[in-house]
Parts: sequence; structure tokens; C-alpha cells
Amino acid sequence: MNDEKMLNLISKNAEMGVVGIDAVRDYASGDKFKKELSAQREEYNKIYKSARNMLLENGCDVSHPSAMAKMSTEMMSRMKTLTDPTDSKIAEMMLQGSAMGVAKVIRNSNEYDGNNGEIRDLADKLRETEEYNIENMKRYL
Repeated sequence: MNDEKMLNLISKNAEMGVVGIDAVRDYASGDKFKKELSAQREEYNKIYKSARNMLLENGCDVSHPSAMAKMSTEMMSRMKTLTDPTDSKIAEMMLQGSAMGVAKVIRNSNEYDGNNGEIRDLADKLRETEEYNIENMKRYL
């Protein structure tokens, strides 16, 4: 996997984190929980912007998750929160999304054959963010 593909995978993963949080944030009830979701969203956005900027600086196109992937995430999240709008259920959903994110970034890192330290560092930052988010969401289960 080359630099461009790896950066696009990082940016898509981070963008889906933002989409997932946006889909459930309005359903959160606890102030502390809402702040946690906002902080996670901000971190995903920073990672997304870093990947996007690296792509643009190298004359590459920025790809985004498909409209179907975004819509599916939004619809499933809203359906699940309609049946159980508790912070605990939202935390469970966020934990599951972050677990998928960890698996993706590890798989992608293992397939990345480039030696760009900045890209590897950004992938590590995304993995660490996902792992941190998992630990934080456990408190709300």
C-alpha cells in the first residue's frame, strides 16, 4: 500500500468517527458524556485534517467514505438510539465503532509498505485515539 492510499484510509477512518459521533451526540443526556463525545470528535477531526493536508501537499486527491457508508452509519445509530437512547447504549455503540477503527488501522498499518515516518505516526495516533476512546466509553456502560 502506498502513501496516498494509507493517508486516504486514515482520513476516511477519522471522518467516519466524526460521522458516528454526529449521529448520536444529540441523544446524549449527561453533560460529562456530551463533553467526552465532543472531545473525541475534535480529535478525529484533527487527524482527518492532518491526513487531508498531507494528501493535498503531495498533490493527491482526498477520498471520503461513500455516501452509503455515511448514511448507513447515521441510520443505524439513529435506529439504535430510538429504541434505547441512554448514554450507556450510546457508549456501547461508540466503543464498537472504535474497536472496528482499531482493527482497520492495525490492518492498514501492516499492509502499508511505505517508510514515511509522518504517515506511520499519524496511523499510530489514530490507533491510540481509538484505544483511548474505547477505555473512556467503558466508564459509561
